[in-house]
Amino acid sequence: MPRRKLDLESVLKEIERRKAKKIGIQLPDGLKYKSEQIAEFFESKGYEVIISGSHCYGACDLDLDLLKEVDVLLHLAHTPIFELENVIYVPYYVDYDVEDFEDVEIEEKKIALIASAQYAWKLQEVKKFLEERGYEVELKRGSNRVKMPGQVLGCNYTVLRNSKADAVLFVGDGLFHPIGAKIYSGKRVYRFCPLDKEFEEVKVEDFLKKRYLSISKALNAEKGAIIVSRKIGQKRLNLALNLKRKAKDRGKDVEVIYLDDISPQVLENFLYGYYVNTACPRISYDDIELYSVPILTPQEFEIMLGLRDWENYEVDEIP
Repeated sequence: MPRRKLDLESVLKEIERRKAKKIGIQLPDGLKYKSEQIAEFFESKGYEVIISGSHCYGACDLDLDLLKEVDVLLHLAHTPIFELENVIYVPYYVDYDVEDFEDVEIEEKKIALIASAQYAWKLQEVKKFLEERGYEVELKRGSNRVKMPGQVLGCNYTVLRNSKADAVLFVGDGLFHPIGAKIYSGKRVYRFCPLDKEFEEVKVEDFLKKRYLSISKALNAEKGAIIVSRKIGQKRLNLALNLKRKAKDRGKDVEVIYLDDISPQVLENFLYGYYVNTACPRISYDDIELYSVPILTPQEFEIMLGLRDWENYEVDEIP
């Protein structure tokens, strides 16, 4: 039975080596319910603990303000994007049995293997198991933004760049990553989730219909703005300014808004009819139902401006 593993013991020696006394804890929103348990663990070892209450979307989203107040910041559940002094990354893995892939049947025999961070640690074993079943398995490394072979992020699919495979197998839960992989690669994509043994071919038609509808709504709006995040791994100010120049050349005036946390409550204070998101791509894709106006990606904004054909639709990436 798959189980989630959060190894707090593994970082104790590193904390001791750094002679830390005061510890900051940063958790993704989906793990904040464990904050009391984690804090009590380190407090029982004699450390003073401060928990970050800010949103955390990934390793791109380090709480640098809290880092100023503590000796070390423990960033849980993400692999490093930045190697910063006094930041310790604590892995959070899903342990699963590769034998569960016995029932995975893929028509194509040359497949690329990918996974989110919680599952990618075991892809070498999955690769060996599938090869024993007769598949030719590609397991590549991506850009420096990803740390494990086969690992994909919501903003990075470089492990599939120049892939020679005929299809892609994503290991993990949810559809966000495999949908991005399908649009990025143009290949057939399958998803297998070890938690519930669900196996399916990933379709993107409904996703693309929603994105097209957002672009259409934005076309009818008079005023728009480009969002820039101040978060260390999401800040793309140069991209935003370049998009503003492109818009002006096409007769559209847009403003640039510099923000920390991006949320419907924050944007409701403005009166723009649409936004172009240069921060975390998941804001545009996963959270769209939370916003009352369209939140476009930079590529979708180029479609809106007539600078890109719909047939050349691409997912937003931070390589």
